[in-house]
Amino acid sequence: MIFGSQYYRPPFPGRECWERDMANMAQLGFNTVKLWAVWNWIEAKRGELDFSELDELCSLASRNGLGVVINTIPEGAPHWSLAGNADALYRTARGEQIAQGGPPNLPSAGWPGLCMDKPEAAALVAGFIRAVAAHYRDERNVVAIDVWNEPHLEPMFDYRGELLCYCDHSRAAFRAWLANKYGTIEALNKAWFRKLSSWEEIDPPPRFGTWTDMLDWRLFWMANLARQLRLRVEAARQGAPGKTIQTHVAYSATLGNKLSGGLANELGDEFSLAKEVDVFGLSSFPKWLQGKDHPFVHLAHNEVVAEASRGKRFYQVELQGGGGKAGFLGGEVPTAGDVAVWNYNTAAAGGKGVLYWQYAPEPAGLESPGFGLTAFDGGNNERSLAAGRCARELTDTRLDSARRVLPVNAIYLSRKSEALCFCADRREDLYAGSAAGAYRAAYQARIPVRFVHEDYVDTITDEGVKSLYVPMALSLSERELHALRRFVEAGGTLVGEAATGLYDESGALDQASRALTELFGVDHAELDAFPDWGFADAVYESAAFKTASPDALPLQAGSLDAGAGKGIAAFSCAQYRRLVVPRAGTEPLARFADGLPAATSRPLGLGRAVFVASFAALEYHLRGTAATGNFIAGFFIPGGYPQLRSIKLRGEAAESPSPALQPVVRLLETDEGYALAAVNHRKEAVRVDVGFNAGYVREESLSISLEGESGTVRYLRGIRR
Repeated sequence: MIFGSQYYRPPFPGRECWERDMANMAQLGFNTVKLWAVWNWIEAKRGELDFSELDELCSLASRNGLGVVINTIPEGAPHWSLAGNADALYRTARGEQIAQGGPPNLPSAGWPGLCMDKPEAAALVAGFIRAVAAHYRDERNVVAIDVWNEPHLEPMFDYRGELLCYCDHSRAAFRAWLANKYGTIEALNKAWFRKLSSWEEIDPPPRFGTWTDMLDWRLFWMANLARQLRLRVEAARQGAPGKTIQTHVAYSATLGNKLSGGLANELGDEFSLAKEVDVFGLSSFPKWLQGKDHPFVHLAHNEVVAEASRGKRFYQVELQGGGGKAGFLGGEVPTAGDVAVWNYNTAAAGGKGVLYWQYAPEPAGLESPGFGLTAFDGGNNERSLAAGRCARELTDTRLDSARRVLPVNAIYLSRKSEALCFCADRREDLYAGSAAGAYRAAYQARIPVRFVHEDYVDTITDEGVKSLYVPMALSLSERELHALRRFVEAGGTLVGEAATGLYDESGALDQASRALTELFGVDHAELDAFPDWGFADAVYESAAFKTASPDALPLQAGSLDAGAGKGIAAFSCAQYRRLVVPRAGTEPLARFADGLPAATSRPLGLGRAVFVASFAALEYHLRGTAATGNFIAGFFIPGGYPQLRSIKLRGEAAESPSPALQPVVRLLETDEGYALAAVNHRKEAVRVDVGFNAGYVREESLSISLEGESGTVRYLRGIRR
């Protein structure tokens, strides 16, 4: 397990602090420190590389038993790199070149660096990364080279309202990507509804309006950033063969820090980027950016990134250490309880450690005095001591080698659908909110759930998924339609919402509504919006229809027992409804007030496909209606894993109305059996009872008492099967 902190971002901290701070890290129980290798600080003059400060820090780390992660920062470009490269400055759709300067997080300036779509600029960046890697190739305590700090279209965090990058080199790269995708200009014309004569006539869309070209422009940039990451990885491998190469995203762009997305705007697609490296990770600033329910949001980000990592090691490469930057002098300071919850969230999701951003308060600039894990004078405080306790508690070889047990319940993530929401109205928040709403429904019911992504739709049956909720999947490909149908026919439960497959993969309306007919056994009649984009209720059609058993759900005060009978409120929904006509064999489960179907169920092969004729998950995200959460959670299998039968609360916590935050249980597999990680997101103590299915572990059940804002890992002996 990796535990430690980001430490050096030149020129801070000053040399006078280094020995004291490294010694304290070791005393806390840390084993790793991360250091920035900034291009303009190391190579201020072309060809003259000065590693003296980093070398001294690596030596100090070694003497204190600390491994080192070197994070290369070519985004701090030296002034000399501009000579002959003015055309590699990032450019907005309006033609503005973004001059290099000092952002909040880079004191030595040079940001945002050079657009790597210019081959000569890419060669300079790769040359710097190769030189750094080569310099530390034989340093045993340099455990990894991080080749890209929070990969995204670099200027976007400061230019969120703009479209980038429109330099000549990015335009040329876009044309090449389109030629590879479509093959012929005729095929592109058909997809874009154009009459272009050659590839040279193509320009990226300068504004919002036509969806198909903007969708390709967004998808191009996600693929292009993965290509640029590949160049960086190759350079590091050339410089230091055999060294671990990593990168870490700023957050799950699918969800966004505030659960409002960011995938198609900032373009840091975790599912594309994770494929390129040995080790993956994420940054999280929960108390600064993730709202009052930050324990829940932070867990969700970890679980999306765990899924993107696909079995590779991942960890929390940056975790908020101090007050954040909500204002001039910083925001809320994390408590010891916050630190504990965030650490155990990462461990529960299968992560292999935590590095804090950052160890010492920043002395100057827009991030001062935020983020420091320690006090101004370098002394310890409640959060640094809590960080040390977590490091000691979680540093266990069994946990380090443990592998995620994949839940049988899943939520589907669609890159194209989120991008389409952006292309239509810059409303990624609708898609991200839908995914988050489905996840929150499972979370509130304390049901383990995972995410599955469109890139891996063909593997869902083989990976043991039994129930799949598909929120707001506006755009589906032929491949996805066939894979989802195979999943149901093999015995799975598929739940899709109103706009499932409304558009094909190019962003054009599927006038045949194939997803409705082929998956759900209903015919499209009309797409209807609620007044003022509001909400509507649905009621059960059949007394026989039930979602989850009542004792599996933390029913809130005033909520209704799911499946209580005909005429009882089933769920609420948001914005739109899809008016459909059920075909023979498709049963209405619930109806709107005017009698039209609100949910239907169709047996298909060995499974069933449920159609929800509106956006229930979005409603739950926006309003948190208890009946809607119970309705969604009712399609999930309560234990969540083949090994678990149930997860229940005992005592006063079970009797009280369900608060926004819940205890969480996740299962990992070890060489000897299992590791069960439990995290209490609440401030009050809880007791959790876990029941096991026969044949997996020696215990029939396990009762865990958790103090408020705490976590634990229990190791269980497995039964050989």
